[in-house]
Amino acid sequence: MGALAPLLASLLTSDVRGFAQRTKRNVILYAIAALFALTAYGTGIAALAVYLARKIGPVNALASVAGGSLLIVLIILLAVSIKNKADEKRRREAAAGSRAMMLTAAVSALPLLVKSKPLMAAAISGGVGLIALKLLGGGNDPSDPSA
Repeated sequence: MGALAPLLASLLTSDVRGFAQRTKRNVILYAIAALFALTAYGTGIAALAVYLARKIGPVNALASVAGGSLLIVLIILLAVSIKNKADEKRRREAAAGSRAMMLTAAVSALPLLVKSKPLMAAAISGGVGLIALKLLGGGNDPSDPSA
């Protein structure tokens, strides 16, 4: 076993070294590809502006390209907003489901609490404390719409 540990350590080191080299190579190649993609995008936009300038004039062409770009940005922002609202709704529904599950667990534990006087006293004092906290306005979570 003593001779196996250095072998495993060297194997792990060489694998980590290879992983780091591959990652560095991939980052560099993806950066170069992204640079050429942005160059192609910019050239395409310029070509569209030149084409439109011949048809409708340079000012109108640039205004059309800018307006189209702004429309695309607004569509993307609208899609992100709708997706965020859907995610928030899903999060609230999940929170409500967990509250319902806790309530179910509490109700199922009720017979045990009724049989045990110390547990019943602790539950009653906890409930009174929770009601007092709600009545005094403490413990409100600003992100909780039910609070």
